[in-house]
Amino acid sequence: MTSEDLAKEVMAAVVAVQSRILGVGKEQYDQGSEQKFERMSFRELIQYAREEVEDGIAYNVMLRYKLGLMEKALNAAFTGYEQDAGRHSKPEQVLVDPPVANAPADYFAPTDWTSIRDAARGLR
Repeated sequence: MTSEDLAKEVMAAVVAVQSRILGVGKEQYDQGSEQKFERMSFRELIQYAREEVEDGIAYNVMLRYKLGLMEKALNAAFTGYEQDAGRHSKPEQVLVDPPVANAPADYFAPTDWTSIRDAARGLR
């Protein structure tokens, strides 16, 4: 990945944030000419920020768990292949895919990510 590629990925993330601000964020926080946070006291803002940090920790733990499952599946899938080789050799035996539990329906990505991705591609 080049620096330019990384910069494009950062821009794609910014576009995704803008989409959330103008979508669900607008529904929740827009109060006409002001945003909800502008009327909050520092105490309210600190409490709200703490709750968001706690939510972020929970989401990171969920992501960590799913990455662990993915890592196990990838390790099992590539057992027997040479590492860091231009061509991979075939394993001596074919391994059966490990069982993987499906994520609950509410963990799936929102359907509007396609539009975010398409908007980000226009920036490249």
